[in-house]
Amino acid sequence: MIFLSLSQEGPAQTTAYMIAGYAIIFIVMAIYILSLWLRWKNLYRDQEMLESLLPAEPTETESGRERNS
Repeated sequence: MIFLSLSQEGPAQTTAYMIAGYAIIFIVMAIYILSLWLRWKNLYRDQEMLESLLPAEPTETESGRERNS
């Protein structure tokens, strides 16, 4: 009798779990994209700082004078 009553209820209602799963996936993806953007921004800032620390490259005329001397 118990088996007959369980089989007559129909499919399980899992719509709420599906929506929750999609919400969690989208939140995780948004956090990941935000993390990538912040890393790129910091990398770009570090690159600019390192380029500012490099000595100025000599111009072609200055380097020519150094070779001839």
